[in-house]
Amino acid sequence: MKKIMLIMGVAAFLACNENKKQQEKREEVQEGAAKVKEDVKKTANSAGDYLNEQKKQAEDAIRERIKQIDQTSEELKKEGTDKSKEARKKLESLKAEMNKKMKDIQGSSANAWDSTRKAADELMKKSDKEWIDFKQDFKDLFKRDSE
Repeated sequence: MKKIMLIMGVAAFLACNENKKQQEKREEVQEGAAKVKEDVKKTANSAGDYLNEQKKQAEDAIRERIKQIDQTSEELKKEGTDKSKEARKKLESLKAEMNKKMKDIQGSSANAWDSTRKAADELMKKSDKEWIDFKQDFKDLFKRDSE
């Protein structure tokens, strides 16, 4: 009987010991899960910050081009010639395209950002070329200003 009690006591002790180990493992897993959750949260915040910074840079570039367009349009209004009116129409068309892209950028979700950014980059390259072509086409209008 004493042997049976001793064996049961040892078994109970081992069972309790096993539970402590399981409890420790459970706590370790919970701590690990909490750390992963926090890391995911930080990563999401960083990704959100990165997306917002990318959007801001694209918006700033478009705003700068629109500002250039507005300044040039104001200068051309003073001319009053047919050529300056034609130039203003081209600028207004470019400005409308830039404003549309600005709205696309502002409304872009994280999922659609890559394609929106690519389209914005392409528009900026196109507008750079159009801006250079515009100045070449209407260089006589700008020459008068520099004289």
